[in-house]
Amino acid sequence: MLVEVVLTAALAVLLWAAFFRKPEGLPPGRWGLPAIGFIPLTRKSMEEQILDLHKKHGNIVLWRIGNQLMVFISDYQLGKEALSRSDFANRPDWDMFKLLEEVPLGVGSSNGAHWHANRRFALRQLRDLGMGKSKLVAGIQEQALKLVEILKQQANKAAPVPHALKVAVVNVIWQMVAGKMFEMEDEKLIEFDKLLKDLNAATFAVGVRDFFPGLKYLPKYLQNILFSMDRIEGFKEKFLNYLDELVIEHKASLDPDNPGDLIDAYLLELKEGSESPDVIRSERDLGLLVLDLFFAGSETTTYTLTFMMQYLAMNPDIQKTMQEEIDQVLPKGILATLEDKPRLPYTEAVLHEILRLSSLLPVGAQHSAVTDTQLGGYYIPKGTIIATSAMSMHSDPRYWEKPEALKPERWLDENGKFTTKKEGFMPFGSGKRACLGESLARMELLIFATAMLQSLSFAPPPGSTVDVTADPAVPMFHTPRNQDIFITIR
Repeated sequence: MLVEVVLTAALAVLLWAAFFRKPEGLPPGRWGLPAIGFIPLTRKSMEEQILDLHKKHGNIVLWRIGNQLMVFISDYQLGKEALSRSDFANRPDWDMFKLLEEVPLGVGSSNGAHWHANRRFALRQLRDLGMGKSKLVAGIQEQALKLVEILKQQANKAAPVPHALKVAVVNVIWQMVAGKMFEMEDEKLIEFDKLLKDLNAATFAVGVRDFFPGLKYLPKYLQNILFSMDRIEGFKEKFLNYLDELVIEHKASLDPDNPGDLIDAYLLELKEGSESPDVIRSERDLGLLVLDLFFAGSETTTYTLTFMMQYLAMNPDIQKTMQEEIDQVLPKGILATLEDKPRLPYTEAVLHEILRLSSLLPVGAQHSAVTDTQLGGYYIPKGTIIATSAMSMHSDPRYWEKPEALKPERWLDENGKFTTKKEGFMPFGSGKRACLGESLARMELLIFATAMLQSLSFAPPPGSTVDVTADPAVPMFHTPRNQDIFITIR
């Protein structure tokens, strides 16, 4: 009997050590149960829980969810180090990233040689087509003017920010990618906009399978019900069918000596063939690359400008100072160019504060450890998910006095000049996978913002306020609330 008790106790200890106890060397945090991880019983959002973890354990914390080890980094320097290292260059092998593709294509979710080739190709083409250069300015100015005219039409009445903002922003990238622009009420773009919102919700649902891979063995019809897989496939089919039409048009008009846009350039590479056997060149890859650019080139800038209107509505003194600077630098009817940026330090400061406060990707875009490695003095096993917590960095009192406040002056030196480098600021990511459209986004923010503030003012609807906090219905991504704003013509 005693032997049985001793053996049972020994077995229990071994099982606890093998399955329940967190291995030595890992960051502090939540471990939980085998195959389940730590599932908290709380109404707090995941963002709030991550902030609590950092307050309790420090700059680098672990949270095991299902079979996934996730490490969240709140320290700016440590985050920059992680994002600069090739050890963490991969994206996770998640269906929510791959959109259910067997082999990740495009640029957002692909890895290795294929990702490197697609990123280099996209950067080269966008720069050749004007990203970050003066030759693109006229196109952005044209869209800004069209947007201002639409905004004027809803002056003196409470109404949400119009769909025209999304159209104007999309048209800038769409001209470079496809050589086309959408009309303000284009039904196809309205459909895509609705589908993108559905896609966001569906990808978070399918993400449950990524954390609990055993669920992938459920019957397909049940997975469609639980994880919206059919919605993802339906979106891809509609977008790729639309792109097929564009590809047919581009093939018919393709001039090998004078490619007009990114699709032309890709078709030429497809015709010539890839120099590397590890790089997939196909029309499907082109479609998913274009989808990545379409999404990244429209959502983030649209949301940032919407947040800007909402923050200015609630901070009329800052709005007035911004308008006074714009009026002084840009006479009525003259739109901003890249050369005007140094003369608009307060405007630049406001835009950077909006980027900081909105923190559109509050825990960053996830990376994956390529190999067993070390970070911050802790052991990081291969496959661990790394997330840099921008919301923590952007509210870190070590870098930001009164971080919850909109304070443009924090970006200005003693001479009133804009300070371009700021510790604790990471809205576009960093390192090898930093946002490839950052310079385009900065161009758009400056030109759209100054055009709007030249002609318009924003305020809360009479008798109410504007809520500048992110929409709680959208998990792990900060989007502005859909609410009314009051526009007046200056």
